[in-house]
Order: sequence, then C-alpha cells, then structure tokens
Amino acid sequence: MIQRRSLLRGSTAFAAMTVAAPAIAQSSKWPSREISLINPNAPGASTDLTARIIAQALEKRLNATVIVKNVVGGAGALGPTTLAQSTPDGHTIGLVAISSHIAVPNMMNVAYEPWKAFDIVGQVAALRYGIGARADGPLKSIDDLIALGKQKQVTYSSNNVTNVVAMFQLAKLTGAKFRWVVFPGGVESVTAAIGGHVDAVIQTVTEMRPQIEAGKLRFLASAAEARWPDYPDVKTLREMGYNAVTNGPFGYAFPVGVDPAIKERMDKALADVMQDESVTSQITKLGIQAIYRNGKDYAALLKSLETELVPILKETGMAKKPA
Repeated sequence: MIQRRSLLRGSTAFAAMTVAAPAIAQSSKWPSREISLINPNAPGASTDLTARIIAQALEKRLNATVIVKNVVGGAGALGPTTLAQSTPDGHTIGLVAISSHIAVPNMMNVAYEPWKAFDIVGQVAALRYGIGARADGPLKSIDDLIALGKQKQVTYSSNNVTNVVAMFQLAKLTGAKFRWVVFPGGVESVTAAIGGHVDAVIQTVTEMRPQIEAGKLRFLASAAEARWPDYPDVKTLREMGYNAVTNGPFGYAFPVGVDPAIKERMDKALADVMQDESVTSQITKLGIQAIYRNGKDYAALLKSLETELVPILKETGMAKKPA
C-alpha cells in the first residue's frame, strides 16, 4: 500500500514536470528571433519616435533586435487588431492607449475585446496637450476664450477625440459654447487656427511648438496635468481654476496568453529602460512626458479614463450604435 502511494505521488510529480517543461523551455529560449513593436501611427508621429527610442533601449536589455512596425489604417483599429491577433509567443508587442481600449472600440466594431485581448506590460509616456489661438487674433487668454464662448459659439480644431476632453470639461465648467471641428491631422488642426478658420486649437507639443516659436500661434494654456517644460510661465487649466485636463498616456502590451515567465522578463526590461535617464531625456526632448506605470497600474488608469471619454463620444455622435 505504501509502495502504491509512493508510485502515485511520483507519477503526479512527473506529470506536473512534463506539463511545465514546455513553458520553461519556451521562456528560456526567448527571445529566439527579432521582436516586432507595432505602432498604429505613421512614421514621425510622437508615438513612433518614442517607440524607436524604447526599441533601441530594449535591444540592449534583451539581446535581441526590436523592430518598430507602423501598422496604420482602419481609423486606428488596424494596429491593435493586428497585435491582438498575433501569436502570443513573446515576439510581438504593440502600443496600447486610449485609442486601442476606449475610443476605437466605442466608435466601431473591432475584432478584439479591448479589456481581454492584451497582457499589458506598462506605460512609458504621456502626450502633452495645450490650447492655442492665432497670435494676431483677439484671444489673448483662456478667460478671453471663455468670455467669447459665452457670447457666441466658439470653434476649435483637433484631429482626435482623445485630444478634446479638456475642452468639453471646460465648456461644462463655465457654460461657454465650444464646437469641435475635426481635422485629419494635428498639423492641419494648427494650420486652421493660425489661418483663422477656427477660433482655437487643442493639440500636442509636437504640432503646436513650431508655430508658437514662429510667432504665429499664441499659447493660452497647458491642457495637461503639468506645465510644458519649454514654456514654464504658461499655466495649466487646473492652475487657472478649471479642473479640466486631457490625458494622453501610451504604453505597450503583448497579445493575451504570453508565457508568464516571458511577460515577467519584459516587465523588468521595460521598467529598467524607464529608469534610464538617457532614455527619458530623449523622450522629454520630443515634448512628451516620460512616465512609467507597471502593467496593472496602467490598465487601471485606462479604465478610469473610460468614464471621461465615452460620454464625449456619445455627445458628438461618434459612438457606434448599440447592436
């Protein structure tokens, strides 16, 4: 009887070892080839430039080539869809943000479940947003913008629903009437403002800074959580007494189902990358805030932002119709 029990225990342990063996073998061999980093935006965009900085830094820590692949199209859906449908072997990661988890899935039918399709590695940065107006125009402050919006409908430009949260919040806080005019790109949005086709613009540092420096665009306020480092004298909306902010976090994820041991190694590699001052300084020079959150905290942040953005999609008629 004792011998039989010993044999049973031995066979159970052996079975557990044989089940675990493939996973151990897979993680020990990873990475076995180049790693693809999917970016859903065009080359030269803020997220693309950041991805190339991160990719280079990851290469040194993983001893593998990391190639940024721009998967653009489908109104922003193609990138996250491609990531979600990739083989979860640890050789494909990609950008996840408000667009992948909130905006796109609430605007159109997508072939993935945003809160179930990804194993999030972490956040690496946040886009900085600001509000501007034509330099030779009548708007010289946020107070001017609000006052005008109480007299008549004020138009402002932007290219993405994720950008305009602060303007919707500002309108609700003050009673001003603001109307969003959608443009295909950030540069076009700024051009429309300096050309007088709209009253104001809300965009990122990347698109606004060249026109501010050229003296064509007046920088009225930071719509981010902090002031822009390049313009430390320009206050945030919150500092002006308006609890309005546009968040632009982005980070990276695996498709769901990656070996936990591989996920742990990538988690540690990304965390180490974001502690490297040479990396964060490069991101900062782009006008982007370098900020790290682990996968769990970043997922929680995205979930919290869902309550802000979905009502805006519905209010603007951009939300998809219920099935």
